[in-house]
Amino acid sequence: KAILGNLESNAALTSLDRDFESSSYARALSKEDKRFTFIHDNFGNLQDHFSDKTIDGIFLDLGISSKQLDDPERGFSFQSLGPLDMRMNKNDSFSAKDWINETSKEQIARVLWEKGEERRSKKIADRICREREVKPINSTKHLSEIIKSCKPGSSKKHPSTNTFRAIRMEVNSEIEELRKVLYAAGSILREGGRLVVISFHSLEDRIVKRFIQGKDYQTSSFSFQKVGKNFIRPNKEEIKLNPRSRSAILRTAERVT
Repeated sequence: KAILGNLESNAALTSLDRDFESSSYARALSKEDKRFTFIHDNFGNLQDHFSDKTIDGIFLDLGISSKQLDDPERGFSFQSLGPLDMRMNKNDSFSAKDWINETSKEQIARVLWEKGEERRSKKIADRICREREVKPINSTKHLSEIIKSCKPGSSKKHPSTNTFRAIRMEVNSEIEELRKVLYAAGSILREGGRLVVISFHSLEDRIVKRFIQGKDYQTSSFSFQKVGKNFIRPNKEEIKLNPRSRSAILRTAERVT
């Protein structure tokens, strides 16, 4: 709504979200303001909805929403008891419970290391596989207790943070979708169009940074340059108002060719 408030009367704003449940506000807004359209789809499929070089700006807000995180039944949070689900789109058939109980120890360790940057990935994967032989791992609490048993000692960060993030990203193919939408942006943005991305951890941010620098694609059909300084982080006042914004990094780029 804030974006619409800064657009001209003849502008158009389209939002894509794979989670139909969390998009109730967007669907209501589309009825209130005719300039706004909501599409229920992964943003990785952006190119299916727009022609090349027709869009002035793209804004990507990566990761999970507070509404998803705060609903125990969605199974995203280690802070509350819920089913081990983590599907952003509940129409998807494969949940975190399926993944954690069916995936090989080696694959679990790889995902926890690559997507969660979890230093104890092998130990956690081994404990998960031994535990599921006794009984299935079906709840967020059960998984969190397994992880905590592998990471004794105190830390500012909850011991389950990295592992839960890695599993969520794997179940929802978040890295793959991010790469798809970045390539789509290179096609559908007009020259001079802006790409703005908010990421919330280093893996996503590295992918965005390398894309803007032209290091992650081999094509002469488009190129980007950064706008302003390298990135923007929230200030103390914003973090106080919204503590979950503390890890956010915003990067802006302009399509130049």
